[in-house]
Parts: sequence; structure tokens; C-alpha cells
Amino acid sequence: MDGFQNTLDQDLHTPIVLIAFNGWSDTGTVTTDLADHLIDTYAGNRFLTVDPEEYYVFTEIRPEVRISPEGIREIQWPKNEGFTCHIPEINQDLVIIRGVEPNTNWKKFTTQLSKIIAETKPKLVCTLVARPAAMPHTRPILVSGSSADKEMARTYGLEASTYQGPTGLIGVAHDAMRKHNLPLISYAALIPHYLSVEENPPATIALLKALEPILGFSVPTTSLEEESVHFLERVEEASKQDSQIGSYVKTLEERYEEMHTFDKSTDNMDAGDANLSADDVLRDVEDLLRRSEEEQ
Repeated sequence: MDGFQNTLDQDLHTPIVLIAFNGWSDTGTVTTDLADHLIDTYAGNRFLTVDPEEYYVFTEIRPEVRISPEGIREIQWPKNEGFTCHIPEINQDLVIIRGVEPNTNWKKFTTQLSKIIAETKPKLVCTLVARPAAMPHTRPILVSGSSADKEMARTYGLEASTYQGPTGLIGVAHDAMRKHNLPLISYAALIPHYLSVEENPPATIALLKALEPILGFSVPTTSLEEESVHFLERVEEASKQDSQIGSYVKTLEERYEEMHTFDKSTDNMDAGDANLSADDVLRDVEDLLRRSEEEQ
């Protein structure tokens, strides 16, 4: 058994598939927050569930206990799910795959997932990535698109993907989907590396806005914008309370202004020139943000 339960029994209209997984390819919950926002906004219908038993080491990714509205303790297991969303104004469907990167059996997982995605006959498959970089939170989040397929890169005005090295589930999934000749692209947002907290609404908004030309419609973001304001207020408060943090952010701002175009060298900005430990800054900011959340 592969643990996948697929209940999709309808033809979709020129679907675009979006894929987001917490884990290697997601800093915090940036990409899965985007997926959840689309599912909530367009009343997504769940068609795919995956039994977690075959794909997780529960001592590494633990289930969580939650209290239901009725006061009952419940176990929440890691979820991988698929949803369909219909966009009536343009008569188009979205397929959204969202979940948590498994610990094991990646070949089995991606083989089955790619088969299900291929059965939807997508016009495009886009994986979503959020990766840490030496970028200041006071400037717009940078987003880039890429494709290993040169024709796809030309069609959508994207960079050619030339990355070589370790990969996560997204990379393995690309390989599995390529065997089905699916049209594959990827969008990545660069996240300030010293803000390794779960959420980052500004980054989720930036990634969503970058996707709109591909999707062909604009997505309401009012709720995300409200969350973004509160998030940035907390980060600014943390920066003002620690001169070390403020100095580091100023250094990143200066470098940001020197960048006229976004290219791959962005990932390699040397944070060491700031003459302080990035780990120390990271701990300071995280502690301040968490204390702020607890006080609210």
C-alpha cells in the first residue's frame, strides 16, 4: 500500500498545479501559508489525503496534541493533502498540493504523487520555495522564477535552473514529474535569514504577487496584509531594542541598495562582514519575537 487516497472524479479546466511542502524548501511556513490562503479564499475541495504511517519517523516529526472546540484532546498527524479550487472569473482550476516533507520513502511518495498530478492534465506545475538569505526585512522580498526546461524558461521569462547539490523533496518530485513530461517551473522567495520564525506574511504576499502573472488572476490579500503589518511591527520593535540587531539590518540594507538586479549571487552575500555572529542575532530576534507573541 502507498497510503494515497485520491477521490478526484471530475475533469478539471486547464488546471495549474501549485506544490508547497514544509521542510527543506520552506523557511518557516511561507509556502504552505500561501497554499492555505488560496485554499481558504477559493473554498478548496480536498481530493487527496496521504496516510503518514509509511512516510514519517515520528520521533523526528512528532504528532501534536490539540484541544478541540468541544474540549476533547486530539492527535494531529503530519498531513499531506491535495485540493482543487475553481476560479469562476476566468473559468480555471487550481490544484494545490500542500504538506510536510516526509522523512522516508521519498521515491514511493513522489512516484505516486507525480502520477496523480499527471492525471489532472495540468497546463503548468509550479513548486514553491522559500529559502533564507542575507536580506533585510525592511526591503521588499525578492522572488525569482526558474525552470530546468529552457523552453519553459523562455516562455515564462524565467531563469534557467543550473543548481547542483543536495536537494529536498521538491527536487525529487521534479525528477518524478519530469518522467511524465509535465511542464515544470519553480518560484523562490528569499527570506531574511535572521528571522527564522514560523510565519512571514510579507514573504507569503511577495511570492503570491509574483505568481499572479502565471495564474492569470489577482488574489485578495487583505488578511495577509493585516498580518504583515503586525509582523513587521514586532520585528521593528525587536530591532530597536537591540543595537546589534539594528546595526546588522543597516548593513544588509546598504547591500540591498547596491543590488541593481536579482541574480544567484544574492544567496552568497557574506553576512560575516557585519562583524557579529549571525547566530547571536538570530537568537536575539527569535527571542524578542516570541516574547512579543506571548505578551499579546
